[in-house]
Amino acid sequence: MTERSTDKRVIRTKKAIRTALFKLMESKDISSITISELTALANVNRRTFYTHYSNITDILDETESEIVEEIQKMIDRFNTSNLMDSTYSLFIELNRLITEEYGFYFHLMKSDFRGVLISRMKLVLKASEDKIIGRFTVPAEGKYVMPLASFINGGFLNLFLEWNKNSKDVSIETAARVASVMVDYCVKNLPEISTALDKAILPDSRA
Repeated sequence: MTERSTDKRVIRTKKAIRTALFKLMESKDISSITISELTALANVNRRTFYTHYSNITDILDETESEIVEEIQKMIDRFNTSNLMDSTYSLFIELNRLITEEYGFYFHLMKSDFRGVLISRMKLVLKASEDKIIGRFTVPAEGKYVMPLASFINGGFLNLFLEWNKNSKDVSIETAARVASVMVDYCVKNLPEISTALDKAILPDSRA
């Protein structure tokens, strides 16, 4: 058997296992799902399952790793020279990824998006802060990069999650535009924000 055909078989097998798990999760909590019923529904044997996974939660971890990898690709394409349009596109792409490609996952995890995944998504955004914010800062403002980046990245992600969770009360175009304007404004006004922070944080030399 060729390496290509082997890879295709592995992909098919893992897809069958993943599909079976999410089917079972529609009616059962993951903690009550057994390997036996999962493999029976996926039409694979236990040995095959353990070839690819150590336990059932490994399937969730793998799914989340795929999502995070796709988000990283989006970040890599982020063009800081056009901050507003890039942020808008990131919001739209993130929605497409979640609703079209991994909708089955988020449908089941809707209550809290599984905290582990959200933490990993935040780490991806945090790793991008130098690319997105660094080029707009100067040494005098650099001391505030970390808290400002956390505020901007967290605001973007929380806006997306709340919009997605709350039945999308406004259109995706409106939500994406709000996110893009807010990020653009915060980043491009870092000097003014830094000055305001200095006044608020540093002791008054005249006191």
